[in-house]
Amino acid sequence: MNKLQSYKSIAEQTSCEVRIKNSQFIGTIAPVLTEDEASLFLQQMRHTYRDASHNVFAFRILRDNGLLERQSDDGEPSGTAGKPTLDVLAGSGLVNVCVNVTRYFGGTLLGTGGLVRAYQTAAREAISQATISEFKRLVQVRLILPYPAYDRFLYTANNSGYIIADSAFSENITLTVICLEEDAVNLQQAVLGLAHNAQIAFGEPYYGVMP
Repeated sequence: MNKLQSYKSIAEQTSCEVRIKNSQFIGTIAPVLTEDEASLFLQQMRHTYRDASHNVFAFRILRDNGLLERQSDDGEPSGTAGKPTLDVLAGSGLVNVCVNVTRYFGGTLLGTGGLVRAYQTAAREAISQATISEFKRLVQVRLILPYPAYDRFLYTANNSGYIIADSAFSENITLTVICLEEDAVNLQQAVLGLAHNAQIAFGEPYYGVMP
């Protein structure tokens, strides 16, 4: 995955419904991290709405070599469905998401312009229903501190935005701390400044929402 410090995405699947000239459009947006996840989501959509006239989709996924974008008109006239959906998704700035717009034909032809507007509307509505979060590059850190350093570390954590996810008290204090990847060096320096015999182990960076 691209080593961006942050990106905008969603945490859970949401959907909405709009009716345009008797046609029913169901917009569904879901978080996906890989093309395989997008394919699985789209298979589920085609199964759920297997009696629909069309299941149009667009997705944007971050990969090591850049941004992957795909779209499909699924039988609608070329350029009237998949690309407008992708354009709305790109305009939102969201990545690692897939939008599926299902259409049940209502008997009234919408024309080229009408189709473009209809799919754009369904995509926008689906996005508007989603809870958008900023996913940041985080690190989970395991700390072993002597008791005299504990209160001072709590003060440092509260003032530096570090999150204490877990703690265990025995001969020493073991803490699981979450911080931004860009703050990892500062965290290490702060801990060693409080206790030179503290033990620190960093996990692999990952993308997540800061609690």
